[in-house]
Amino acid sequence: MQSYLSRIVGYNSWANRGLLEFLGDQPPDTLDATTSGVYGTIRETFEHLLTSELGYQRRLAGLPRYDRSDRPERPNVTDLRSLAAESAANLAALVDSLPEPATMLPTGSGQRAAATILTQLIMHGTEHRTHIGTILGANGIEPPDLDSWAYGIRVHGDDSPPDWGPEPARR
Repeated sequence: MQSYLSRIVGYNSWANRGLLEFLGDQPPDTLDATTSGVYGTIRETFEHLLTSELGYQRRLAGLPRYDRSDRPERPNVTDLRSLAAESAANLAALVDSLPEPATMLPTGSGQRAAATILTQLIMHGTEHRTHIGTILGANGIEPPDLDSWAYGIRVHGDDSPPDWGPEPARR
């Protein structure tokens, strides 16, 4: 039986993958788009999101800090997909081996409870995917529907609300 936590981390990985699939269908210069009030360009934001996820995962697994030195300086969609796949695999593996929620772990800004780090990993991704959606919208590109309702409908067979129109394709 799938746990609630595995569904939540599954959503995170699905949303990253779906947004990267969408970006792969856009002109390459879309990665350099930005707007005010967000982290940076789409490229910078997605790279930050994914390398941060990998860093949070390493902390939760009790591994040394994440080394970004071997990553491309200006990752393309293929590079970002590789990071996302690595993050998804690591996160899925962590679900059943997380430390106790109250376990204090070192971070660059002090000790944090393991549960706080996992919460940050999920919320951080949601916030930055929203930034990317804001950038796309500000540049006249309709972002994909990657919210948790869409995940339930497309991946887990939840009912599609009648006012949403035709049943979406499953992913």
